[in-house]
Amino acid sequence: MDEIDRLLWKKAVEITSRKTQKCCLVSYTPGHVLSDVSQFKNAVMGCRVTFVMFFGKTCPYCQMFDPIFRYIGEKYREYANFVKADIEEFYNIAIRLGIMATPTTVAFLNGQPIEVAPGFMTAPQFKTFVETVLSHAGCK
Repeated sequence: MDEIDRLLWKKAVEITSRKTQKCCLVSYTPGHVLSDVSQFKNAVMGCRVTFVMFFGKTCPYCQMFDPIFRYIGEKYREYANFVKADIEEFYNIAIRLGIMATPTTVAFLNGQPIEVAPGFMTAPQFKTFVETVLSHAGCK
């Protein structure tokens, strides 16, 4: 029984440390509008998972999605960054990511884009998107 107890203890410690590890070193207020490429890199690299909403200032669907993005961001802010990037100011990054319309939300894992969700999402849709990415990343 000693060997089994030792293995169970080791596994319990491993699982606990996985669940309690901090996924973000740099945190932004959910919905924070990024001002430059340096801040973009800081947001994406400072957290294991970052959700970036590319938006247009005159886009009505962006305006409708904004409160949803911020609300879900508040619920999951300990696990990921939820930031916004104006498509006009981050045009080159948007082009490299293949973004053709706004709003488009890109999920980054360890600084790399892993999932792109174009268009407006309802709160339940966005919550599912966020939970799926966080689960994949091991942050939730």
